[in-house]
Amino acid sequence: MPSTDLLIKFALTAFAIIVIPGPSVMFTVARGISLGKRAAVLSVLGNNLGAYVSVILVSFGIGPIIQRSQVAFVLVSVLGGSYLIYLGYDTIKNRNNKTEEILKKTDYATSMQIVRQAFVVGVLNPKTLVFFAAVLPQFVDRSAGNIPAQLLFLGLIFWIIAFISDSVWGISAGAARDWLSNRPDRISNLTLMGGVVIIILGVGILISLLN
Repeated sequence: MPSTDLLIKFALTAFAIIVIPGPSVMFTVARGISLGKRAAVLSVLGNNLGAYVSVILVSFGIGPIIQRSQVAFVLVSVLGGSYLIYLGYDTIKNRNNKTEEILKKTDYATSMQIVRQAFVVGVLNPKTLVFFAAVLPQFVDRSAGNIPAQLLFLGLIFWIIAFISDSVWGISAGAARDWLSNRPDRISNLTLMGGVVIIILGVGILISLLN
């Protein structure tokens, strides 16, 4: 395992990176606004599980391939951006149905559906894979050996910090939605806003490929 000094440095670095709102936070907030607190936390879980797949890939040497291969990077980016656009469109399209189900206190989406959707978003984010491929090896203690295990452990630390931080954002967004639960028009508008944000994230990924 990495030394205690390296672990502390990594934890501080991870916290500094995670605490600054980025695409994953925006996705979580959008889900919280459009679906509520429960869905926000489940989205954080699914998204972070998907991101941890990147840690596993980096740990066993696939990460650098994506980092070096433009074709692979573009392919995963297109899939990820397109999926976000689909989720945003589906949210907007069904916002009135979701609003009615919320007011009736029915379970408008199963836990597995929400986690699965967020998992796909996390997996299809090549920038996460590139990030872990670039950052994690810097905190490995090569003299300690078993580098894949060290990378997996560092990724787990990052996962825990990200889960806590992103959940706070998601619960806050969901709380704002719950506060307006007696106003169907505002719930519908918030759902619309959440869908638009998710679409913007997807479009942003696709546009970034043009730069």
